[in-house]
Amino acid sequence: MRILLVDDDPILALLAAATLADENEVIGPAYDAPHALLLAAQYQADIAFVDINLNGHDEGIALARGLWARHGIASLFVSGQVGSARAHRDAAIGLLRKPYAPEDLNQCALIAKAILDGQSLSSLHPPGSLEIFSNGFVRRASG
Repeated sequence: MRILLVDDDPILALLAAATLADENEVIGPAYDAPHALLLAAQYQADIAFVDINLNGHDEGIALARGLWARHGIASLFVSGQVGSARAHRDAAIGLLRKPYAPEDLNQCALIAKAILDGQSLSSLHPPGSLEIFSNGFVRRASG
């Protein structure tokens, strides 16, 4: 999976990137929305893992909407902002709540792939920190 990683905390972003890189191709990390949009234009990610609270604002929500509208890239919110994520559940496939266990990241990537490919989640075991919104996001056909 090609994952665009967006988090304004450099330490968390680099740790997440290192963890995800074991089983995925990581794009970024981007530390703000403009950088994320630049990376999205240059590389075709399968999914974006987006922190909601970028630089002290909820700009991750607008970013998730923009990634989908402009590039066909669905997002998974990765945030402790549970209320904001639920209020804007139409902008993402789900929420991985912070704090999370590092191993949850790769499991979330597998689940995101299944959702985007329209596959059943019955054989997958979502981590307890993952909330799936099931909004009908499916991978757009390329070409």
